Amino acid sequence: MFEIAQSRTRRIEGHDPLLDTHASDLALPVGTPAQSRSSSPLLSRRARILAVALIAGLGIGAMEEAARLSGTPELERLARFAGFGIDQVALEGHRMSFDGEIFDAMDLGNVRTFAALDSAAVKARIERLPWIDTAELSRVYPGRLEVRVTERKPYALWSRADRRYLIDKTGRVLAAVSGEALPDLPRFAGEGAAGEAAGLMETVARYPAIASRLAEAERVSERRWTLRLTNGSTLVLPADNEVGALEMLSRDPELLAVVTAGGQSLDFRGPGRVAVRSEENGSGTGPGAAPGAGS
Repeated sequence: MFEIAQSRTRRIEGHDPLLDTHASDLALPVGTPAQSRSSSPLLSRRARILAVALIAGLGIGAMEEAARLSGTPELERLARFAGFGIDQVALEGHRMSFDGEIFDAMDLGNVRTFAALDSAAVKARIERLPWIDTAELSRVYPGRLEVRVTERKPYALWSRADRRYLIDKTGRVLAAVSGEALPDLPRFAGEGAAGEAAGLMETVARYPAIASRLAEAERVSERRWTLRLTNGSTLVLPADNEVGALEMLSRDPELLAVVTAGGQSLDFRGPGRVAVRSEENGSGTGPGAAPGAGS
């Protein structure tokens, strides 16, 4: 059995003051006779303690490696008897992740000693959990394992197949959300939108008149974006040329006035042309109106 410690308060461990001595404390003043340096009782004692500590460390490493390679219950029991069992686990840094998910990823039911703990594999499994960004494992002898995690931050809401999800800036799905009270985050929809969301937001942020009115960005056919604004206007952007369309809009006061007035759809997919139509009746207006069909 092991103890799970979830508090951030760390146990104060006793140390031999001699082992905490800095290297500068071991140096004798310049000019001290060689005989005095070699015969110093304090220096000899410190040297013996450091040597014993080194040998003990090597012994610990050898025992752990032997137990890890053999995997025999006898060596595992010996490791636990010697103080290398995992008796306490301290978990820090999580708020959205469940304790049980992290402990399951550590496989504590089968891992009872530091010798049996594959730190790299445990770290990788913990970081595969939805909310976890990074995980760090530290051993504190005897018997304590400290796990410190950092969590990912929600970046946007993504709608897919009538479900809504929280995603981070990389597009990783963090959790499903439901209900009417949704977080005040940028909203995206459509297949492929999650992975491209951050890039689009960086582009749109350069055009404040659009960014301040953006209600939702929909990824269409995983190729292009349609931007829906809070005033009812819609911007149909061409594939791979969002910047060109937004530049054209920002430099044309008449087009920008149409967009900010609300209730209009502007289609930028025609080369060098913009189709303007009312969202109410769908009729194209203005010179050089492009067809509304196509993707």
